[in-house]
Amino acid sequence: MQNQHDINEVRKTLEKQHEILMGIASMVFTGQSSVGPIVTLGFVKLVDATDRSHTIPMDVCDSFERFNEQLQLLFKHNSNQAQIQRRYMEQEQYDLCIDDDKKVTRLTSHGWPRIEAGTTIVMRVILEQETRPEAEYQCHFCGAVNRIGVEHLFQRQAGCSINCRVCKRRFQISRRNSAKRKTQSCIDYIPGSEAEMHLIRNFHVQQTAVSRSQLLVT
Repeated sequence: MQNQHDINEVRKTLEKQHEILMGIASMVFTGQSSVGPIVTLGFVKLVDATDRSHTIPMDVCDSFERFNEQLQLLFKHNSNQAQIQRRYMEQEQYDLCIDDDKKVTRLTSHGWPRIEAGTTIVMRVILEQETRPEAEYQCHFCGAVNRIGVEHLFQRQAGCSINCRVCKRRFQISRRNSAKRKTQSCIDYIPGSEAEMHLIRNFHVQQTAVSRSQLLVT
């Protein structure tokens, strides 16, 4: 009788533990809880502009603002990599994207999607450039010309990145019309410091279309 009683007690304990675990699982998957917010499980991988990988918890991936705060903490130390990227952040000359080799999806404060655990997010520094007539992708860092067929140029510029054939940096060139010319400090920007030239591996060139009259003025 005692053995049977012990078995029943163990069964009840296991059933209670099972109910608790099922309740926890339900709250995690639904994101609901009667006792307060549930921390979202999982991580995303951030590849920064120097091509270093960082593990970012999912609970800061629900908005651009929270993710940006995490970046500020990430680059708070004084390594060369952190200082360079912090400077671009302070000047708002950086962006975040999901780059799957077929399409670049920019992540902005106005268009922040639902981020799934395991996603790779790429941080890039932004360089400004006046539109060039040549159909080419010239690397801002090593100067190599990455020639692309004219028929594919605008499709590439609209949503794809390439790897430089020489230095292997990954970059995208996009084109936008602008009624106002950027300041000279932003136009045709060439990274100056040796550390910056060496460390930056991911970047986005934003070409600004400038009219002939604007060029004559300058």
